[in-house]
Amino acid sequence: MTTLQKQQLVVSIEEAIGHLCKGMSHGRTEKLPLEECVGRVLAENFFTPFPMPPFRRAAMDGYAIRSHTTLGAGPGSEVMLRVIAEIKAGASRNFVEECTGSRLIDDIDAVRIFTGAPVPHRYDTVVMQEVVTPIKGEDGKPLWIGIDRHHPSGRHIAEAGEDLAPGKQILVKGTTIGAKEMAVLASYGQGEALVFAKPRVVVLPVGDELQEPGTPLSPDHIYDSNGLVVYAFLKQLGVEVTRRKPVPDHPAILTREIEKAAEQADLVITTGGISVGDHDYVERAAARAGYEPLFTKVLMRPGTPTSAFKKEGSLLFGLSGNPSACYSALELLVKPTIQWIKGMKSYRNQWQKGRLEDSIGKPCPYPRYIRSIASMELGVWRLTPLPNDKSGNIAAFAEANAIAVIPAGGRGAAKGETISFLLLTHMANGGLTL
Repeated sequence: MTTLQKQQLVVSIEEAIGHLCKGMSHGRTEKLPLEECVGRVLAENFFTPFPMPPFRRAAMDGYAIRSHTTLGAGPGSEVMLRVIAEIKAGASRNFVEECTGSRLIDDIDAVRIFTGAPVPHRYDTVVMQEVVTPIKGEDGKPLWIGIDRHHPSGRHIAEAGEDLAPGKQILVKGTTIGAKEMAVLASYGQGEALVFAKPRVVVLPVGDELQEPGTPLSPDHIYDSNGLVVYAFLKQLGVEVTRRKPVPDHPAILTREIEKAAEQADLVITTGGISVGDHDYVERAAARAGYEPLFTKVLMRPGTPTSAFKKEGSLLFGLSGNPSACYSALELLVKPTIQWIKGMKSYRNQWQKGRLEDSIGKPCPYPRYIRSIASMELGVWRLTPLPNDKSGNIAAFAEANAIAVIPAGGRGAAKGETISFLLLTHMANGGLTL
């Protein structure tokens, strides 16, 4: 590969996301029972099949009356109306008409009605039960009600179609189904929904030095933490993920494992073996497995060697074995890619602005992503960089809840400066306590 070709594979974060999403289509679709759709992404627009409310109904417990019968009402001169029927939620239209149709008494009738019950069309307002004076029979039910004020037409009645007309688009393709979306779909009687299938991902930790957690640690070895970090991160994103045991630094073995993983997954993610060392084989193994590079270097630190490759709709991510670089790439590149494949309309990261609490003097030719503690004070986000934030310091993960970006250049960033930051995935999903 020529120097010019190599330079063309160096990209910024935004360019990398563009290459990744352009190289992958949205996932497969499937119809699922509604209760299994929580957290899934809607694969089609949803239009209202009928008006909402679907019928004219009471919005309060009370009495359905004709407004004009209360025109002369006032303190000391109550209007008395006879209660001729009782209608509760779920009553049939035939029942309603049968109860009221033949029992009108000189226009001074009323109907006891409950929230959600159909309101007969001859009544134009509902009076709350708290503002009437009932005269009850032996069975405890009201026979007459006294009303001491005028009640205008239209009170406490939800007319058919008042909220939404039929044929109106109310959920957009790419919307993640949560409680609110579930309420909409269930209200319109949808027993199932068309959603995007979960992306399938295989995680391949790479390195002779790696051991599985739960085994005695051999001299000069480390446990595979990155593989489990990637696994957990993807689980939080709602992905169908499998983690393989560590793969040794051997090009033929790594090529075979990548090929096997690609047969089972939409996306393969390796950790380690992606830098420029003599025993970093991921890029060569990817080429042998038939992958073409999308990029081989990202203008970010840590994580500059982060790479991506594509083959016939399958995507391969090569992440650094450095814990900080690995996690940064997960947040900055893997997450938006996964959300794109899932079909989410808002798939890009949501950056926020905050005030830097300590100066960062270390210069960097690329944007530098530092682990930080974000806190809200008087409506302003404040960002405190972690002390001793060395790239391999795994303990720093326990404290950080954000990644802050220091712009590229020779000056770093000064205390009090406003910079961009990203809440970490588990915080953005509700784990942050302010």
